[in-house]
Amino acid sequence: MIDLTRLFGFLAAAGMASAISSRAASIVISSIAPAQAWQLAEFRLENVPAAPNPFDPDQIRLDATFTAPSGRTYRVPAFWYQNYTRHLVEGAESLEPAGAPEWRIRFTPAETGIYHLSLALSLDDRPAAVVGKTRFEVSASSSAPRHGWVRVAPDKRYFDTSDGHPLRLIGENVCWPESGGTYDFDTWFADMKDSGQNFARLWMAPWALGLEHGPGTLNHYRLDQAWRLDHIFNRAKRDGLYLLLCLDHHGMYQVDNKVWGGSNNFWKVNPYSAINGGPCATPNDFFTDPAARKIYQKRLRYLVARYGYSTHLLGWEFFNEIDNVYGPLRPSDVLAWHREMGDWLKQHDPFHHLVTTSLTGGSVRHDIWALPEMDFTQYHSYMDPDPGRKVAEIAADFTRRFDKPMMIGESGTDAHEWGIAADPYLRGFRQLLWEGALGGSVGTSMTWWWQDVHADRVYGLYTALSTVLGKGGWNDGTWVPADVVSQGPQPSALGGVIPDGVPFSATLVLNDFRRYRLVGSAVIANPLSAKRASEFLQDYLPGTKSGIRPVAQTITAVFANGATLAFRVKDVGSSAVVVVRIDGRDVLHEALGEDKAVRPVRIDKAYTVALPAGEHTIEFDNAGADWLALEAVRLDRVRPCDFAGGWTYEPEAVALRNGNRGLVYVVSQHTVYPADALRYCPPTVRGASVTLRGWGDGAYHVRWYDPTTGAEKAETTAEARGGNLVLGLPDFNDDLAGIVSP
Repeated sequence: MIDLTRLFGFLAAAGMASAISSRAASIVISSIAPAQAWQLAEFRLENVPAAPNPFDPDQIRLDATFTAPSGRTYRVPAFWYQNYTRHLVEGAESLEPAGAPEWRIRFTPAETGIYHLSLALSLDDRPAAVVGKTRFEVSASSSAPRHGWVRVAPDKRYFDTSDGHPLRLIGENVCWPESGGTYDFDTWFADMKDSGQNFARLWMAPWALGLEHGPGTLNHYRLDQAWRLDHIFNRAKRDGLYLLLCLDHHGMYQVDNKVWGGSNNFWKVNPYSAINGGPCATPNDFFTDPAARKIYQKRLRYLVARYGYSTHLLGWEFFNEIDNVYGPLRPSDVLAWHREMGDWLKQHDPFHHLVTTSLTGGSVRHDIWALPEMDFTQYHSYMDPDPGRKVAEIAADFTRRFDKPMMIGESGTDAHEWGIAADPYLRGFRQLLWEGALGGSVGTSMTWWWQDVHADRVYGLYTALSTVLGKGGWNDGTWVPADVVSQGPQPSALGGVIPDGVPFSATLVLNDFRRYRLVGSAVIANPLSAKRASEFLQDYLPGTKSGIRPVAQTITAVFANGATLAFRVKDVGSSAVVVVRIDGRDVLHEALGEDKAVRPVRIDKAYTVALPAGEHTIEFDNAGADWLALEAVRLDRVRPCDFAGGWTYEPEAVALRNGNRGLVYVVSQHTVYPADALRYCPPTVRGASVTLRGWGDGAYHVRWYDPTTGAEKAETTAEARGGNLVLGLPDFNDDLAGIVSP
């Protein structure tokens, strides 16, 4: 019996395909330039049927199927394109449309020989029909020093390109331009290239480079911003930079957050918001509403079509720090969204670019990083005490926990500004760069303050790093973290009092980043331990209504007669109660601020507390509802002590090894940031050494370099016995970089 339903369906589909073919029979596919392997092959489509919205694949969908000489096929969407010319007018970029908009296809061939291109068209979401075919020849190209797409390397620690070349990254965030637009990137990228950098991270945002990031742009993309991204991608390839493209920032889903003065609340301009005609009544609806997800996938399709061709697209990053909006957003919905959209990209990106997202440094969301759709993890390091060691520890933990490469995607000694006043000699900056590069992440820590890096001409530090690492072979072979012998962390207990020690006074350095909690307890044995107190103590004491478990800050020391504690309360959230205890007994209990205050209250009130002689524990607490922040905690007449177990400060080191070769970065115990950050000439470290465990016995040669200039400082020899390689350090003040070879 004939199935009439299937027959009528077949006839209808055939009739529609015939109608599409007749309407598009005159589509012309023309190559814009001769095709070369691993270079952009771009095609122009002419006489394409008109559609009300050329960005909507439900109205008009054009897909090209490329068949390589080997028989491998790639399905690549076409996209709607408008060319522009640019001008610089009084320092600001101006774009003018050049010609009429048109359809284009972009493809990067990986083989030489004859390719076949077949073009399919679908109108109004109906069955597609082939509307054009052509063939073209791809010749060899000698212009690219390396070939291939970025992928996860076999060791799952680093990246490489699909031709097997290791890809280790030196770079920074260059997220948006200033008034110069693409001219800014021309300048920045050229300087980055000259300094040995090969990586930049970009944002798509409502103020720059966003395609669907303002009212009226829902599935109607900004072609001027798309052209700017074209230019940036072209410039990046010219300068050898790999780009991580961040598709959204968390502010697009913030409604009334007071952080950054409320300037980050972009839900009001989000085209997905119902107030702008979108399908989402609340920010969380973006992650759950079927219509919103379908519209977003259309944007992903456009991005794949327009930028997926690029071998210098390192990967797609869905969000910048989306957990900043957790609270209004439900984490489980955000997690499910990442799984779905990551899977969509895996299925529809013909070039299989890497996929990731990013979170704040104070929030490790194991659920997101464990998703198989996320190809690598990220950590954002701001105001971390001992930042170099921190990023190396995080890299080791993430790599072990998730079995994926890990990137320090943002970094800075300050989260609010460039922070050069607090780090004038860029000690913290260098420590983040070098310990990111040698601590097991995919490359350097990627600094955030790119405009300041350029204005202050900090590029020399990148040049020094890339030069030394290049000499050491960091860009080739298989490197793994080396085992550095260490005494372990500073003890939490004092040893004996040094009999002839002279009492000292010290202002404790406290950490002022409020996103994470430190241990909250420190012992002060000598002046250096006061300078390094930021590794343990914070200035921020949350109140009972903060939702954060209060952690009192405790200090233990031995005091001489006449000792005092002096400190200031800088400000409070609205109202707070400052409490100071000595050995568990309240010696200060005072209410501060006003219960009805709606903004933080500047207090700046000083206190002095007499301390009895002997060993005592001082405890700072907050018994109020809202937070308070301490400042300038000073101890007078502290008696020098040993640490428990004879522990002493020593230089800190991180290292990589490749067989019997090594790369080492060493930081003086006196300049572990922020200790002695403001001191022009720190104490000289003499007669120190670093021990690497697990090396083959024998003699080794070490060349030592100055990380600030890349200049060679010294040559030494070392011998490994019983698997321990002891590297004697030349005298130094700040830091050292070393290359170890047999």
